[in-house]
Amino acid sequence: MVPLLLATIRRRCVERSDLKGRTWRAEDTELVIRQQSTTPTTTTTTITTSERDNAKTAAESTDDKQQQDDEVVSPNAAIPTGDARPHRRSDRIAVFSASSFQPSACGGIASSLLYGIRSGNTKRSVAGDEMLLKMRHNSSRSPNPKPKNLVLIGIMTAQKYVDTRAYHVWRTWAQFMPGKVLFFVAENTVSVHPDLPLIRLKGVDDTYPPQKKSFAMVKWMAENYLDEFEWFLRADDDLYIRGEELETFLRSLDSSRNYLLGQAGLGNSAEYGLLALGSTDNYCMGGPGVIMSRATLRKLSPYLEHCLQHMLTSHEDVELGRCIRKHVGVACTWNYEMQKLFHNNQTSPKAYANDMSELRASITIHPIKDPAIMQRVHVHNRAIKLQEARAQRIALQAELSTAKPPTLVRIQPNRTSDITPWDYLNNNKILFCADRVNCPRHTVDLAIRTEIAEIVTQLFDEFNSNARQRGRVLQFQSLQYGYMRVEPQVGVDYVLDMILWFKKFRPPHRATLTVRRHAYVQQTFAALQAQDESRMRQLMRYGSNLTEAGDTIHMILPLMGRPDIFARFSLHLKNVCARARDLKIELIIVLYANEDEIQNRITVEELRRAQIPVRIIEMGYEKFSRGVALTKGSNLVPPNGLMFFTDVDMLFTCDTLYRIRLNTILNAQVYFPIVFSEFSPESWSENDRLLADAFHYGRRRGYFRHFGYGLASMYKADFDAIGGFNTNIQGWGLEDVDLFEKVGVW
Repeated sequence: MVPLLLATIRRRCVERSDLKGRTWRAEDTELVIRQQSTTPTTTTTTITTSERDNAKTAAESTDDKQQQDDEVVSPNAAIPTGDARPHRRSDRIAVFSASSFQPSACGGIASSLLYGIRSGNTKRSVAGDEMLLKMRHNSSRSPNPKPKNLVLIGIMTAQKYVDTRAYHVWRTWAQFMPGKVLFFVAENTVSVHPDLPLIRLKGVDDTYPPQKKSFAMVKWMAENYLDEFEWFLRADDDLYIRGEELETFLRSLDSSRNYLLGQAGLGNSAEYGLLALGSTDNYCMGGPGVIMSRATLRKLSPYLEHCLQHMLTSHEDVELGRCIRKHVGVACTWNYEMQKLFHNNQTSPKAYANDMSELRASITIHPIKDPAIMQRVHVHNRAIKLQEARAQRIALQAELSTAKPPTLVRIQPNRTSDITPWDYLNNNKILFCADRVNCPRHTVDLAIRTEIAEIVTQLFDEFNSNARQRGRVLQFQSLQYGYMRVEPQVGVDYVLDMILWFKKFRPPHRATLTVRRHAYVQQTFAALQAQDESRMRQLMRYGSNLTEAGDTIHMILPLMGRPDIFARFSLHLKNVCARARDLKIELIIVLYANEDEIQNRITVEELRRAQIPVRIIEMGYEKFSRGVALTKGSNLVPPNGLMFFTDVDMLFTCDTLYRIRLNTILNAQVYFPIVFSEFSPESWSENDRLLADAFHYGRRRGYFRHFGYGLASMYKADFDAIGGFNTNIQGWGLEDVDLFEKVGVW
């Protein structure tokens, strides 16, 4: 049997001194090992140990003294006589180094620790053996302590938002903070996301306004993390924070001084004068975030409970600011720039849904109550960071001696057809173009308007980077006209004619002038990057417990009548399956009873004779609902099965099936193909009528339906996680838009 070694550590603090009279406190550690047998034994072996004399004379040098402190002293064991035999080499007890144990703080005897250690390959069991090992080590602190985190962010949320707003905050900007992010909730709050760091405050509920929750959160941060972070930020679950800008801003300030940072407020027009604020008082509005330095929180913490019991209004941010002003002596920063850094938009219920121009100059933006908009803002912010990194790389490359000077002729055409035409934009936001759909003129697309706005913002940020030194600032007014073209191999070129204000603010030459300038802008595409598909799927599916099924695509088709259209669909499907032999297709038909039902069943039998698996769900004479039909069909698919929702009037190629497999990733990505919608054949030209191929695209034959979401592919597990279709919608339409919006939120 294997004996059990029990080790007990005893620590005691001693005072040491050297020849120069210097003293310091160190720690002695005794490790007592007792070897106990798990089975009775008839042979008793007695081992006596004697402790080495560790006393040193006063004449020893300091180096010798330090060497003694770090020494591991082994016992002098007497070898027993008689029947007792010495231990084999494999039975010897290992000597533990002093670094294996964490030193306790000097000033008292540390509590004993008990370790259970099993010694392997021991053939003899010895009872009652005791050996004494004495180890000494210096318990002084490391000269390089671990650097403190920068900021602790506390986010208040409620039960109804913890799995939506709060979790999207955790999945987006919270991963890029220079510190720690915690979510503070009521005592009985539960969440379906185990990775969400929740702090449940005792005795706190979701009552609104959340005065008690706010003060309890600040108190909790002070009691648990006051000495571990330099700054503390109070936030709501509808706030977006840019981590890099926050770090740059806070590192420029001294956290040992009293600071209260945010956007100062005095109340809205209805509350002005009713918040019991003095003539010089203000408060930091809670929406855009409130930042306190460590020194401020240290002084504030003892008075939080008293301030909570003596509130004058129901606004928790007003009362927090009042408490800080009274007991710390600082008010919220009076600075016009704070309105941009801590941006608060209360004018639009869908703030930042389209216009994100405020994001580039801000640290925080508020409010973002829609999780889909939160995700969009986060993607936009990461795109800004990517643009900055690429711009820096291009600037560094331009400094090389081999760099070519910038030019608008980046590709030398060999033929006239190789020349890329310029598109013209006028001040009425009308674009004149050539060789594309919707030409020669149409309204400028949202993507182009957004990109031009980003370019203008970036240009003027660069123009005004040294405005303080030059004593002037440039302000954009309007775009007179512009040209743009896309060179697929290199990038996008812009020529912009702008009206701007030229402001001189340094006396005595203060003036404001209206000027007109041209800007030549080039956006260079980054180099192509390739990644293995399996590796990409593995990265995107990180954290999923499911594995994707085989190559089977479960096509779900609602069908009611329309026998001729269904016959065309089945004939086309047989041709597609004949060419895509490496893909498996299963057709699930949700069949509604109709006078043409017999003809549809004959077509189903023809599909089965063509070796295409077909399953039918009988709906009888129920009222038709596409959402209900697709939900019924999805119930036959396993959780890791790939589904493709389609309609009977759709035609597709083999490439469509391969794209479905490529673009649909379990627990990471769903796929909505863009459909080409044909006009009525009566409106086709003579050339279009002569074309037998249905996949001929022309602007006179039809258009791409960018706003249709009827066709979709996703895995069954993702379909269930999203919430599926709204089965209360009757007939055709709207159920696909509802599903698409759920995907955006999910």
